[in-house]
Amino acid sequence: MLSLTACGPSDEKLSEAESARNILVEAKTNAEETYLEISDESLRSALDELSQKEAEIEALEFKKMNDKKIDEVLPEIKELTSKYQELFGNLSDTLKSETEIKEEKEKHTEISVYFVNKTGLNLTEIVLHDLTADTYSENYLGDGVVLGNGYTLMGVSLDTYKDSSEWEFVVTDEADTDHIFSCDDLGSASGDEQPIIFTYDAASGTGKASFKLDQAAEEASQEDAEASAEASKEESSGN
Repeated sequence: MLSLTACGPSDEKLSEAESARNILVEAKTNAEETYLEISDESLRSALDELSQKEAEIEALEFKKMNDKKIDEVLPEIKELTSKYQELFGNLSDTLKSETEIKEEKEKHTEISVYFVNKTGLNLTEIVLHDLTADTYSENYLGDGVVLGNGYTLMGVSLDTYKDSSEWEFVVTDEADTDHIFSCDDLGSASGDEQPIIFTYDAASGTGKASFKLDQAAEEASQEDAEASAEASKEESSGN
């Protein structure tokens, strides 16, 4: 990088050069160690480019250089140090962001479920309301999708907070009417593909979202289905 002279530097200039190089090495170490802690690899090429220049600085023998030559190389060392410090700042921001995302993710639990519609209603929206955190999910059915009575929706993933203890489902039927369905404790869900069965009592206007369909609800659902079929039959006969 630089031609060397036989005349050595003054003690003061040698100390200045060594100190500048030590600061550079520290800046490099900070940047490289931070890079190893993140998953984003977009700054890898910038780090490699600086590393090549830093290796040239480390190879310099200041004791064989005079004060003038050291003064010529000091700005390069300081500029390289500044670039490392700037890169370290960017890497630190990325690390902070990734850490926050990781910590937030650790607060959540993904529960694999499938919805079973035994409400007697055709549902156009199913939204999970976390009562503890007071947050709402997106519509699990998606736009334009109808979960008909008696049908099942597979492959649903519920994103729940680990610290939450109370939930409910807000469902909407084809008449654009919302219904609140009390929900079993999602924290007690076990295994993959946990069923969540929706039932609805039209007389009381109450709904439930349960892991298991109790006998009374099953009989009521069957009666509703039979009544609906009988009504359709009578309507058909009348025509």
